[in-house]
Amino acid sequence: MLIRILSAVVSIPLMILMLIFSVKYPIIINIFFMLVSAFGVYEYISAIGKLKVLPLSIPSILYAGIVPITLGCNIQLELWYGYTAIMLASMILMYEKVMFKDMAYSYSMTTIITYGFSSIISMRDTDLSHGVFYVVVALALPWLADAGAYFVGVFLGKHKLSPKISPKKTIEGAVGGVIICALMICFTGFIFEKFFFDNGVAVNYINLAIIGLFGAGISILGDLSFSLIKRGNNLKDFGKIIPGHGGILDRFDSVVFVAPFVAICSKYLPMISFVIS
Repeated sequence: MLIRILSAVVSIPLMILMLIFSVKYPIIINIFFMLVSAFGVYEYISAIGKLKVLPLSIPSILYAGIVPITLGCNIQLELWYGYTAIMLASMILMYEKVMFKDMAYSYSMTTIITYGFSSIISMRDTDLSHGVFYVVVALALPWLADAGAYFVGVFLGKHKLSPKISPKKTIEGAVGGVIICALMICFTGFIFEKFFFDNGVAVNYINLAIIGLFGAGISILGDLSFSLIKRGNNLKDFGKIIPGHGGILDRFDSVVFVAPFVAICSKYLPMISFVIS
């Protein structure tokens, strides 16, 4: 636990600095998620043992990195079509080495991971003036749910949530994580409203609480899904790049599922409103 806490003490200030500088230089967010997306796909393909199958791994990693950095250039359809064509061609031309199931595993998860992270950038781009708030919500929501579930589970957990997939998760921890997440995400909104937003910009706490409650549940789905991938490949962690946490996907697995959910909800349940005085 000590290493996990120390890692958070170091990484959180770095994330805050990135978000501060991204206000003036929005491209920083694109670069960050370009790296996270590409490295996440690298970890996944390595986990399923297909990293050395270059016709699958190289196009997938490149695609995962190119999409986030080119959002806003209106070439996403072309990128998807090109990536799809390359993967299908690789399977046909190298059918003795590239099996359909290998292509399907790589293609499907690369698409999920890439667009999961890219949805954060898309949400930021809808309102550059307040984009950092959306990025913070998309990142903080799953991490708050995870931290809340972890600590509540340690002290109060008795009933296993899914023992065959993730033995340490408990029902009590999951419930505690959902409640803590909803409260803390509203507190995050309060901080932005009081100290960062201009006059006339207000946080819709009801919508934010709803997004927090359901988003915390979605984060559990994401966490368990990636845990199932690790268990199916006899892995404890996807990597070792983050001390106490593992790899990029060990830290960002829930973000992949939660970020698109937050982006969709923000269309129908606006998290901020503009008050005309």
